[in-house]
Amino acid sequence: MKTKVIIIIALVLCCSCTNKTAIENGELQEAISQVWLDAELAQKELDKINASTLSEYELQRYRLTEAHLMLKRELRQPAEINLDAMAKYFVSCGDEAAASEAYYIQGAYLNYIGENTQAMQYLKKAESYSATSIIRGMIYYKMGRISESEQLYEIALTNYQKALPYLEEAGLPLYLASVYRELGRNTDKEIGYQYFDKALAAARFMGDSILYMDIRYAQLSANQPNSPEIARICQYMCHHVGRKRYAYDLVKYYIRTHQADSAKIYLDILATDTTAQIWSEQQHALWESQYLHLKGKDKAAYESLYDLYNAYYKEVEEQGRASAFVAAQHFDNEVEKAKNLQLQLEKQQLYIVLAAVVIIILCVGILLILYNAKRRTERLTEQARTQQQIKDLQNELQLRRDALKRVLNQRLELNKKMQEALLTKKKEEKIPDWAQQFIDSNIFSTDEQWEEFFNEFNGCYGNLLKQLQRDYPRLTSTDTQVLALYVLGLDNSDICLLMGLTQRTIWSRRMRIKARVGLGEKESLDKWIEERLEVRG
Repeated sequence: MKTKVIIIIALVLCCSCTNKTAIENGELQEAISQVWLDAELAQKELDKINASTLSEYELQRYRLTEAHLMLKRELRQPAEINLDAMAKYFVSCGDEAAASEAYYIQGAYLNYIGENTQAMQYLKKAESYSATSIIRGMIYYKMGRISESEQLYEIALTNYQKALPYLEEAGLPLYLASVYRELGRNTDKEIGYQYFDKALAAARFMGDSILYMDIRYAQLSANQPNSPEIARICQYMCHHVGRKRYAYDLVKYYIRTHQADSAKIYLDILATDTTAQIWSEQQHALWESQYLHLKGKDKAAYESLYDLYNAYYKEVEEQGRASAFVAAQHFDNEVEKAKNLQLQLEKQQLYIVLAAVVIIILCVGILLILYNAKRRTERLTEQARTQQQIKDLQNELQLRRDALKRVLNQRLELNKKMQEALLTKKKEEKIPDWAQQFIDSNIFSTDEQWEEFFNEFNGCYGNLLKQLQRDYPRLTSTDTQVLALYVLGLDNSDICLLMGLTQRTIWSRRMRIKARVGLGEKESLDKWIEERLEVRG
C-alpha cells in the first residue's frame, strides 16, 4: 500500500514539474514567436489574452513579452514589472532562456537611458544563461554599442563579431543589417566596404528604405564625411522621417561650407532633439559656438554693420557741431558739481566693489571646496574600483598558475608510479610499448609538447621568457625550457623526469644558464629567478 501511495505522489509531482513551463495559450505562443519578427502583430495577439485564465508560468511569460514589446515600441518599461525577480523565477522553473531574455530587456533599457555601467552588468547576467540565438546575438550587439560609446573600440568590434554568427543563425535581416553596419564602421576600409554591402543587401531584402538610407549614411560618414550625399540623406531623415539627430551632420556640413543661415536652421532643430538629450545638448553647445565664430567672420555682414555705424556717427557729428559752444559752457558750469559728486560716487563704488569681491571670493572658495570634495570622492571611488579589478586579475592569474603547476605535478606523479612499476620488472624483460608510450606522453619529448606547454605558461606569466631572451641573448631555447620549469617551482629530480634527462645533464645546463645570465658560482639561480618574478609582479 505504501509503495502505491509513493508511486502516485511521484507521478503527480512529475506531472506538475512537466507542466510548470508549458504554454498552452495559443495567442501567447504566437505573441512570443512574433516579438522579434513583427512587434505590431505580437501586440495584437497579446491584447487578445485574458490574463486571469493563465497559469502562473504563462502569466510571467505574458508579462515578460509585454515588457519586451514596450521596450521595442515605446523605449520604456512598465513600472509594475520587476525584471530581476522575474528572471529569478524563470531560473527556478529551469527556463534559462526566459531568464536571459529578462536580463537582456533590463540591460537594453538601461543602455537607452544612458546607465551604461548597470546595463553592461545586466547584459553579462543575460550572457551567463542559456539563451536562444537571437537573444545571445542581441546581447553581444548591445555590449558592442556600449563599449563603442565608452570609446573601447577593440572590445566593441569583438562583441559585434561574437554577435554575427548567432544573428545569422536566427536569420533576422533587420538585426543582421545593424550588426553589419557597426562592423563596417569599426573595421578597415576594405573589410568595412564588404560589411556595408552586406548591410545594404539585408536592408534591400527587407524593403526598408529608411534602414537602407541609415546604413548608406553610416557608410558615407566612415569613408566620405564631407559628401553632399550625406547632406541630402540627413535632410530627408530630418524633414520626412522626423529623426532630428541627423540635424547634427547638417549643422556640421553647412558650417564647414560657410553657409551660416542654413547652419542656424538645423542648429535650432538639433536643440529640440529629445531622443538622446544629453548628446544633443553637448553637440548643440559645440556647434553653436562654431556658428557664432562663423558669423563673427562673415565679411559681408561686418562691412554692412560698419557702414551703418559710420552713417550714424556722421549724423550725430553734424547735429552736435551747431550746439558745441553752448554745450561747452554748460559743461564748465557743471564741472565743479560733478567733481564733488564724483568723489562720493567713487567711495560708494569702492565699497560696493570690495563687498562684491569678498562675496565672489567666498563663493569661489565654496565652489572649489565642493568641487575638490567631489573630485576626491570620484578619485577614491575610481582607485577602489581599479584596485579591485587588479586584485581580481591577480587572483585569476594565480589560479591559472596553480592549475598549470597541478597539471605538471599530476604528470610527475603518474610518471613516477609508472617507472616504479617498471622497476619491479626483471631487467631482461622488455618494457611494453604501451608503457613506453605513456612515459613519452607525460614528458616533454617533442616540439609539439613544448609548444603546448609554452602557450599555457605564457598565459600565466606573460612574456617572461621572451623578456629574458631579449635581456640575455645568449640564452638558448633549451635554457628557456629549464628556466620555465624552475619558475614553476620544480626541483632537479622532477625536471629530469619531465624532460627525460639525467640529473648530471640538468646540473650542467643549470651551470650554463648561470654563466649566460652573468651569475657567479656562489650566486643562487633560484634567487635570481625569484627576483625576475617580483619585478613582473
